[in-house]
Amino acid sequence: MIRKAVDLFFPPRCAGCDSLTDTDFPVCKSCRPLILNPAEKSKGCEICFLEPKDCICTKRQFYDKLSASFCYAGEPKRNIFRFKFHSRPDIARSYARLLYYSLERRDMLSDIDAITYVPMRKSAILKRGYNQSRLLALRLSEISGKPCIDLLERISATEIQHSLHSSFRAGNLLGVFEPKKKHKEFIKGRKFLIVDDVYTTGSTFNEIAKTLLIFGAEGVYAAACTAVKKEKSIEQ
Repeated sequence: MIRKAVDLFFPPRCAGCDSLTDTDFPVCKSCRPLILNPAEKSKGCEICFLEPKDCICTKRQFYDKLSASFCYAGEPKRNIFRFKFHSRPDIARSYARLLYYSLERRDMLSDIDAITYVPMRKSAILKRGYNQSRLLALRLSEISGKPCIDLLERISATEIQHSLHSSFRAGNLLGVFEPKKKHKEFIKGRKFLIVDDVYTTGSTFNEIAKTLLIFGAEGVYAAACTAVKKEKSIEQ
């Protein structure tokens, strides 16, 4: 009943192009071929699940698994821009449905204890009005039934990641994140899923995963709505 009421006032939209859809599937027929589906186990990367030619992993990851739903290009890229820069927090619902589909295909939800997200600078939240990663995590929590925990905080100001060349991104984030005091004990022995909107070089996911592992997490997974292909120089 609640789902029908929500759909009545906020009809489902395609996570790729933002068009209205009349199906439970998270994207329209036109965008369905754009979904990054996992390769066969014998052919796929053990971390990002994609074929070697499509692998988006970097040389070293502190997270165990990575899920990306779309390439950061074309209509999905434009929809991310609407979400982040054009006051469209409602798009989190569309992308959360797609994230859930992608994570289920990769069996990345069954053994995690909680979902968390990439914290933003307070000044950025005030300017935008919301943290898009937090909205994604909350919506994904509603769909999956996994709790969303506000685990992390930024302990120092950094330059905005998308303004930096890829070679400087990792260094820009060293020592930036720290668990909130009230959650430090909760982290020990548990597995977490980190959610964000765009995967570029993996630096943000890597630094958060490393932080959680230092504080005793058993394992860390990462999920993004879109991912920049390594061979392309596309800025967030």
